[in-house]
Amino acid sequence: MIPLSYLLSEVDNEAIRRLRLSLINTDAETCIDMAEDFFKQQNIDYAIITINIAGLKYPERNHIHRIYMNAYMIHKTALKANNWYAVLEIRHIGVEIEEIVKQYRTKFGLLDSANRCPTGRANPSVSEPGALILLNAAWDVLSDPVKREAYDKELVNLNEEFVDYASLSSYTYQHLVERF
Repeated sequence: MIPLSYLLSEVDNEAIRRLRLSLINTDAETCIDMAEDFFKQQNIDYAIITINIAGLKYPERNHIHRIYMNAYMIHKTALKANNWYAVLEIRHIGVEIEEIVKQYRTKFGLLDSANRCPTGRANPSVSEPGALILLNAAWDVLSDPVKREAYDKELVNLNEEFVDYASLSSYTYQHLVERF
């Protein structure tokens, strides 16, 4: 998973601390609903933090948290890193097609409603359709050798964010949430 410290680097730490404090006495289901509302308001940062808190409050239903979290992270990654490799969590441009296939299938499988645990919420996250569109767009470019070659040239020339992203060491999102 992409380090949240990278994705949320522009977020006000004090605001996150206040959000976390405001959710102390809130149950997990309400946190999930609030995360969805934050996403609808295009506040993906707060949606990510809130869904993480929901997962910490109700670890027995962590599958729901992961589905929502993955969808939010795809959106945030597309906005922040602005490249298809980052959306698929691929750190190097020169990877073999097998790695692209593996990452795409993994990310898609985490969102696909057919893979949803039967005890999960009936309604998917409002972020899922957009996340699937982003995954498919990444797949469309990176799975086609001609498109990928042209994209790679453009990416290397124009996008310094990918270099920043690729050089980061990875750690899980809990580290950020626990920090606040």
